[in-house]
Amino acid sequence: MEADGRRSERRWAGLGGLAMLAGFAALAVAGCSASSATPQTIYVTPSPSLPAASTAPISAPTGTATAAPTTAPSAAPVAVAPTVTSTTVNSSAPDNSWTVTFREPVVSGVAEAVLSAMNDSIDTRVGAYISSFNGTELPAVASGEGPSTLNGDFSVAYLSPSLLSLRFTITTYITGAAHPLTEAGSINFDVSSGAVIQLSDLFTSPASAVPVLQTQAHAKLSALLGADLSWPASVTMADFETGWVFTPAGLELTWSQGTIASMAAGTPTISIPWPSLASVIATPGPAAGFVA
Repeated sequence: MEADGRRSERRWAGLGGLAMLAGFAALAVAGCSASSATPQTIYVTPSPSLPAASTAPISAPTGTATAAPTTAPSAAPVAVAPTVTSTTVNSSAPDNSWTVTFREPVVSGVAEAVLSAMNDSIDTRVGAYISSFNGTELPAVASGEGPSTLNGDFSVAYLSPSLLSLRFTITTYITGAAHPLTEAGSINFDVSSGAVIQLSDLFTSPASAVPVLQTQAHAKLSALLGADLSWPASVTMADFETGWVFTPAGLELTWSQGTIASMAAGTPTISIPWPSLASVIATPGPAAGFVA
């Protein structure tokens, strides 16, 4: 019985302790609500500042498809016409029996490979004119006479980003002759490639072009030269190839002095309008743009 009494006392003591703790808690709450109590201080920890708004694009998460940025297509290169300048070729015989002065065209302003092709062709053409003069035996200079001479020059007949057309004039004098002789010449280029254009390249075929050239040229030369015209009985494409060039108005044809008329007629030149040749112009072809 005594033992049971002690256990009972300890139980009540524990319950009393809990009651006391509850009482203290109630007093603490009441004290905080009283107006005379010291106000509670609340500490607020500031949040980290957010970055300022940005106009930079937000990257999409990995794996999210995004549209490729739109970029303007590169502009196509603009074709330009070449530049034509000149250089002067001078040479003479050791014994002064002949002299050569030739103002030769020089092309620049386009792609290097094209320049090389065109300038090499010009060198070859000019070299052929000179060789036909000093490559043959020339007479000795007579007393009181000057040496045989060649004077060469050129002019630009047509210049565009697609075509270059050059005329040549070659005047030779053989010592002791009564008069000099003037020869017509030309060279024509496709500017995109530097290739030399042949007269036959303009037409659908030589067979179809020659009758039209014959009719047009004969009519114009008859009007120009009259009875002085010496027109061959049988005409081929070669009869028109000596000095031909592109011009905006038409196909220009020039013959060397004494070829189709007397020496007094000089170098006869005519121009056949492009519409008169439209039926035989090759399309596509070098002259297609003139009849489009």
